[in-house]
Amino acid sequence: MYKLTRIVLILLCMCAGLMANAQGGRPALQNRGMGNRMRKPTVAKRFEAIKKGYISQRLALTPEQAAKFWPTYDEYQDELEYVAKLRKENNANADPSGTDQFDRELSYQARITNLQKHYYGEFIKIMPPEKANLVFKSERDFKFELLRRLKEGREATPPM
Repeated sequence: MYKLTRIVLILLCMCAGLMANAQGGRPALQNRGMGNRMRKPTVAKRFEAIKKGYISQRLALTPEQAAKFWPTYDEYQDELEYVAKLRKENNANADPSGTDQFDRELSYQARITNLQKHYYGEFIKIMPPEKANLVFKSERDFKFELLRRLKEGREATPPM
């Protein structure tokens, strides 16, 4: 119980930092040696780290499983992001008749389903099927809890 409370507090602090960063603040630091600006992690990257922490806690992976799982999971996320980008472009360039747009939307949904099937197969090579299924369930639970908190008007802290 102590460990869970500690994790929740750490994540709340991280989210408070996200909220403060979103409000603006000091400019990016200057890298004096190279003349380029050093980039801070984006809010999306921080959010992804919190999501990974949530999934990691739910899966309770061994170090060996984690070493194999996270690179595979990152590939899965990259492919999902690509389909999401195509889907967004499809919706932005909508045909007034909507027929072609609807057909493309269905094809994007099918691609996502096929990606999930493929990566479920990859995940069960790394961990037991129950844990592989829990990957997708944990993602859904994370999103639903986040949406629930947003609807309640709370700060968008990650679920724990």
